[in-house]
Amino acid sequence: MAETMVIDRHGRIAAIGNNDTAAPFVKRGAEVIDLQGQCVLPGFYDCHLHLFWLGANLANVDLSSPPVGTIEDIVALLTSRLNSTPESGCIQGNRYDQNRLAGQNHPDRNDLDRVSTEVPVRIVHTSGHAAVLNSAALRKIGIDRNTPDPIGGEIVRDASGEPTGLLLETASWMDLDRLFPVPTIEEARTALGLANRYLLERGITSAGEANTQPDEISMYADAVFSGALTVRTNLMVNWAAVLARGGAVPGPGDLQPAGMDWHKLHVGQAKLFSDGAITTRTCWLTEAFEGVAEDALYPCGMPLHDPEELTQMIVKAHCAGWQLATHAIGNQAIDLVLFSYAEAQKTKTRHLPGHRIEHCMLLDEGLIRRLRRQNVWSVGQPEFISRLGDAYYTALGSERANRLSPYASLEAAGVAQAFSSDCPVVPGAPLDGIRAAVRRATPSGAIVNDTERVSVELAAYNYTAAPAFATRTQRDRGSLEKGKLADFVVLSEDLANMGIAAGEEAVKVRATFIGGDCVYGKDNLL
Repeated sequence: MAETMVIDRHGRIAAIGNNDTAAPFVKRGAEVIDLQGQCVLPGFYDCHLHLFWLGANLANVDLSSPPVGTIEDIVALLTSRLNSTPESGCIQGNRYDQNRLAGQNHPDRNDLDRVSTEVPVRIVHTSGHAAVLNSAALRKIGIDRNTPDPIGGEIVRDASGEPTGLLLETASWMDLDRLFPVPTIEEARTALGLANRYLLERGITSAGEANTQPDEISMYADAVFSGALTVRTNLMVNWAAVLARGGAVPGPGDLQPAGMDWHKLHVGQAKLFSDGAITTRTCWLTEAFEGVAEDALYPCGMPLHDPEELTQMIVKAHCAGWQLATHAIGNQAIDLVLFSYAEAQKTKTRHLPGHRIEHCMLLDEGLIRRLRRQNVWSVGQPEFISRLGDAYYTALGSERANRLSPYASLEAAGVAQAFSSDCPVVPGAPLDGIRAAVRRATPSGAIVNDTERVSVELAAYNYTAAPAFATRTQRDRGSLEKGKLADFVVLSEDLANMGIAAGEEAVKVRATFIGGDCVYGKDNLL
């Protein structure tokens, strides 16, 4: 086991070894870190999360279950927030999950009207693919019985045709600027600073922001320049929004902020959405969800773009040189994305373009073979199983639920895969994700196909080295070796102590280092 790490003046690793190895560097004034025999890993790289959304959530009402168990609990928490902040222009709650509420029903506008009929109230589903608004919020946004459904979304209506307040997919983000003013630079710094601290506490040194609007790139650059954002950040720019601006199709380097250190912030991928989520019954399946009503508008979920349009957008990004990262959860959506990637490669052959499918959950042997044949990355979120897994059985039934996120099968087939969290959809601690990949246990204790468990070593690799390859940053991070950035995490115990048995979670993050500087847990090392 290494005793010391030597850091050069550029924040990179000059040497790893024992005290004798470090001695020549000490004479030249290099910084030497005594590892004290502790378990040290490369810094965790969460290559799919939502930084600004996380930071904003930390200031809103947490409606996650547990402890929230009923709609009454949601109403009480929101009412308490309104009473403590009566001047609020809008009360917002996050991370409600109807699947874990008594009765398993979404709240509706009538429920939220009990909080207020005058102040807008909006709550966002834990998946981020649905929201519920009270009557005041619906009025302010301008949604009524005559409002048409947007493309890729649904305004859910009652038997009389009135909006229930539940908005799915693109409908959940309609005209939000009428409810929330565009954040100021100072507000954005504050939110990203909160998110930054949250990630450092969990040992995350690099992060992939998974849905950046083009006009938000400068917001992230400001946060880096100001020092609010120190986690190394990879931005996935919303490609549909880029194309909607018109003009020449930009290449990968055209959106990089001027004067920005690429190692601190870079625009890495073109991001697209092909479908929704399992928990909201909006991911796109080949067969209907379990227990779906006969008159359901979307019994198999919904594509968020016309299939031909999605293919065209993918081809444009591919031909412009982008690495693509496309959200696809249902098997029908995954099939379409793989088809579109193949069409892009036919249009313009590129050597290993490194395209990704984000989530990539409902798979079968045929789809796994196509992932391998096309050299497409699967970017999964093991923590979905431990936090949301019971809802998957309800939505899909046992057979399909046990086909979800087949990490061992993907590994055996030679499919490149990396792990991430999609935080704040789930809390997003990599150590929890590693446990989830090893155990595959739902909140109730059910095991989602134990043959798909992976080893602790593979799970740790998929949270460190694999994300670096998946974001094309492997030259600088993902492993601890000479010349790479000195980004690492100190753990309280060896990862070998993270077996499949439930119980006390022994392994914890003690300290986090970026560029050789201790950015979290300095007191833990004294």
